[in-house]
Amino acid sequence: MIETAKAGAVRDDPTFGEYAPLFGFFRSCVMQEGRLLELAIADAVDENPSLSLLPPRPMPIVPAAVEMLKRTPGHVARGIRFPSRVHSTEAYRPDLFIVDEVKHTGLMLDIKRSLTSYRPREIERLRFRMLAVASIASEWVAERQGPVLVEVETAIIDGADEVSDHDHGIFPLSEIDELLGMEGVLESITRARALFAEKVQMELRARCRGLVFGDGSNAPDFSAEHNGVQAGTTHPSEIGPPHSATVRPVRFGYAKRPNLH
Repeated sequence: MIETAKAGAVRDDPTFGEYAPLFGFFRSCVMQEGRLLELAIADAVDENPSLSLLPPRPMPIVPAAVEMLKRTPGHVARGIRFPSRVHSTEAYRPDLFIVDEVKHTGLMLDIKRSLTSYRPREIERLRFRMLAVASIASEWVAERQGPVLVEVETAIIDGADEVSDHDHGIFPLSEIDELLGMEGVLESITRARALFAEKVQMELRARCRGLVFGDGSNAPDFSAEHNGVQAGTTHPSEIGPPHSATVRPVRFGYAKRPNLH
């Protein structure tokens, strides 16, 4: 992760001037931290024999579904179905599509590093796009020899743990264990973030030292060994059923967990 952030493209910026590489590194780290959250959750899902991940693929957004869902209360919308075989110019790909193979349910996750950086209108648009895709996801997946799903839920995850709105399918990261129905996910994510933060800050020290001292001959030592970090430590994320016709009505909607209020 940190190597990807360090290798990010640097663009000339008249505002930041010679500090443009440092600004570019900031931006790259923000993007990579979002990716880290996604990978950490995916790793946890892989460890659970009851859960699996569907390959990330764009699914069509049915325009009629979006318009109807905007006018329909959530508890009513869960029983509405739309055909998946329609012409659509828009598509949505969830960050993760998790399948519970025991309950035959699906959970589409959209993971944001910080939801407060998005305008309310952007979040609302994302919610309805996800719901529209959830309304056709079961049929769409089954047509491609995927598992039969009797319910598909959606959830937006706020990685900054600042926003919670269960009625609209928004969950803080601290509730990820309850959302997935398994323990230890948050703890694993916290460890991964701490390792990533440590490496980011180490790189920032080195870059700031280079800007202040030039060649660094008189700069203090901010190497990994000097900071008590073992050289070469790698982040965990850097290591690198037959189809059958659906016979039950398929439900979809925001994720609901009785133990979360």
